[in-house]
Amino acid sequence: MTKFIAAIMALIQSLMIYFGSTGVNTKKWKLENLPRYEGGVVCERVYNTGSGLLSDGEGPTECDGKMQLVSSTSLSEYAEYCEKLCTNGFEEVFSNELGGVVCNAFRKDGKFYYTYYCGNTEEARIIEDNCTRNFEDFGYTYSEGSAATVYQFQYPYCKTRGLNDDKNLSTNGMMYIIHLADNSLVVIDGGSIEQSSDKNIEECMEFMHNITQTQPGEKIKISLWYGTHGHSDHVTFFYKLLGFYHNEILLERTMFNYPSHSLIEHAERIDMYRDRLAEFYPDAKYLAPHTGMSFNIANLKFEVLYTHEDAVSALTGKTLINNTNDGCVVCRLTAAGKTFLVTGDVNAFAERKMVSMYGKEIFKTDILQAPHHLYNSDIQIYANSKASYVFCPMSYERARYGMLGLSSARLFYKKNQLLFANDALYGIEMSKDGLSLSVDSTDCVPFDDSSMNTVR
Repeated sequence: MTKFIAAIMALIQSLMIYFGSTGVNTKKWKLENLPRYEGGVVCERVYNTGSGLLSDGEGPTECDGKMQLVSSTSLSEYAEYCEKLCTNGFEEVFSNELGGVVCNAFRKDGKFYYTYYCGNTEEARIIEDNCTRNFEDFGYTYSEGSAATVYQFQYPYCKTRGLNDDKNLSTNGMMYIIHLADNSLVVIDGGSIEQSSDKNIEECMEFMHNITQTQPGEKIKISLWYGTHGHSDHVTFFYKLLGFYHNEILLERTMFNYPSHSLIEHAERIDMYRDRLAEFYPDAKYLAPHTGMSFNIANLKFEVLYTHEDAVSALTGKTLINNTNDGCVVCRLTAAGKTFLVTGDVNAFAERKMVSMYGKEIFKTDILQAPHHLYNSDIQIYANSKASYVFCPMSYERARYGMLGLSSARLFYKKNQLLFANDALYGIEMSKDGLSLSVDSTDCVPFDDSSMNTVR
């Protein structure tokens, strides 16, 4: 029976490929600014990739991106399409190969287009990116020194689920601050409202002054803010930080790829954050990251492994997720040959999808950020990461109350390898000599009912 079903599926696929290559794709192609893809099977439905910097809570915007997908296609057919773009006046501005994913970027008439092909799934994705402001000149390199230090910002957490005070029931929140060789910072995400007391905002600013050895009032350069996904516990703290200290913070770049609100709902705080960026940093470079992209920020290399665009079915053009957690932007960061895997809040679907795209070895890293605050099992990530340390954006006291991620992590990691956010302000230096762990602390306190929208 199994062989019979396999034979039927093979026949169906052959018929799809045949008809796709003999004219049916012509009728299905919807991206008017791009020549049609020949070969494979083009999905007629166009996927909305999101609006970038523009708020889209009230509906579509002029910056919404478009993506068409092709299944049952080959690397040679994909290469022919890229060549076709070039012969039609599209300038290739980027190419890369990342773990079997081949990607290319093009420009024509000032517009940006991104394409990539996954050999393991035999799928191609063709994106008309209408929101990326910069790509070719988004990153930069810095030659002096190679070490970078990743800090897990310390937040207060309650000890048990038994507390009735919601102000202290801070279960989420995630923020990483990376000190680079040129004395600038990369900030990843930002905590929840329960962690955003005035005191904690001031503690964070003091900490950033300390690690950059700058004086209060002196500008701190944040070379990049990288948002993993559109939940408020990953942006609220940073949103408030910019409200308080925008005159003291130079934010040069932002990077996030939130799905269209019409397809996957995001938190209201996301649109408020977008508006705050427009108000205080209208000239900041913006990049919508797509799978396969690679660039440097000073001495830190970024490789984009996964976005919500990978969660779209190449057969239906519809997303297979209903929660922005599985639409996180997952990146591998490298400094001095050491790696830090940022997983955001990915769950089982994104984990399986990355395995299907790359194989399990894609999770190998020196430092792992525990997915989704240890809520999910994510057994493949823990089993194959083989990290020296695992950053846990959660308290141990709360994680041990039935969180599946902690059970998975314990199977593969010792207690001293798991670094919980409420225990200390942990820093890990990535250098040519290896990893060096430091332990510090902040004077953070539970939420104090202060306003999120105060602007100084």
